[in-house]
Amino acid sequence: MISNEQSSLWEQRLAEYETSGKSVVAWCIEQSVRKNQFYYWSKKLRQDQAAKDRPVEWLSLNPDHGKPASGATNSISVRVGQVTVEIKSGFDQHLLREIVQVLQTI
Repeated sequence: MISNEQSSLWEQRLAEYETSGKSVVAWCIEQSVRKNQFYYWSKKLRQDQAAKDRPVEWLSLNPDHGKPASGATNSISVRVGQVTVEIKSGFDQHLLREIVQVLQTI
């Protein structure tokens, strides 16, 4: 996983590039940055921003109001695309949010 420090550094670098008025090649040479690094971070940060800007889509749940089956646990299954995630009581909400965000990008 990429650190927040690296992301912040590249956000700043790309903002500096935008205001420089220079071509990518000229800016990269001046900053001693490889072009492939520049393009990687440009794409990565755009994708990250697009994922943050995407509205949350809620799924409807249709719980079975009957008695739970013998041996049933306190859990639900959430389907995102073709992936099903089983969530048990006491789950980490932040981890679930990250998992769903990753699954939405696939």
